[in-house]
Amino acid sequence: MGIFMATAPIVGPAQAITPQEIKAKGTAVIGVQMDQFPWGFVNENSKNEGFDIDVANMIASELGVKAEFVRITGQNRIPSLVGGMVDFLVPSMTITEERAKVVQYAIPYSANDITVWGKKNAQIRGNDDLGKFVIGVNRGSAFEPLLVKVAPPNTRIKRYDDDATTVQALLSGQVDAILGSVTYGLVIEKTGRGNDYERKYKVADNLQGMAVRKGDQEMLDFLNDFVARRTADGSLDALYKKWIGVERPKLPTTLPGVDFTGKR
Repeated sequence: MGIFMATAPIVGPAQAITPQEIKAKGTAVIGVQMDQFPWGFVNENSKNEGFDIDVANMIASELGVKAEFVRITGQNRIPSLVGGMVDFLVPSMTITEERAKVVQYAIPYSANDITVWGKKNAQIRGNDDLGKFVIGVNRGSAFEPLLVKVAPPNTRIKRYDDDATTVQALLSGQVDAILGSVTYGLVIEKTGRGNDYERKYKVADNLQGMAVRKGDQEMLDFLNDFVARRTADGSLDALYKKWIGVERPKLPTTLPGVDFTGKR
């Protein structure tokens, strides 16, 4: 069962964690989303569920330990990792060169196209149309700087604290459209109002990676090996199809400007 924990910063640098140390303490403290269906959420029985939750539980099972989940958001996930509040992240977090300077990514385990969702009657066919509408976005996410980059300068942008409130802003009429995850559509469908909204267009690819602290080489090696093995045996593909509803795309193991080895 997931456990909610405070996210106050820890003073001083965090110590490196290894798979052996996690095994010795008997618990893997894992940062996960808890408000982002279908990646990570809390169900009606107060249990953690979702694609990332299943992946995290699989990792804990391989380590032979209990998974203890810590809620992360776009704003606190990197500080929670760097500050030592969690052992590692299974975060549905977009891989970017900027973030890779602060945290150590493992090779991509998931993908989530960045998409514009809007009211069906909103005439939005491309980036140039965004300036005619009010657009919502999750602040602190990779979606926010991308929206600022692609939208016309006059675009009215409203920022929200997480994915759930961003989607709710669209449903409640606070905004005309939102930029974010392709899986926002699943959230909208769950409300029974899917006929009123539609996917307008894909803005960009969105590769996602688990993350450890810089210097946690053994943990990085373990996660890289985990992703490679669970890709080869089809486990990650099966979980992706279960939760996302489509086939998991073939994911790269190298990206320009991002080191997945921890040895550069």
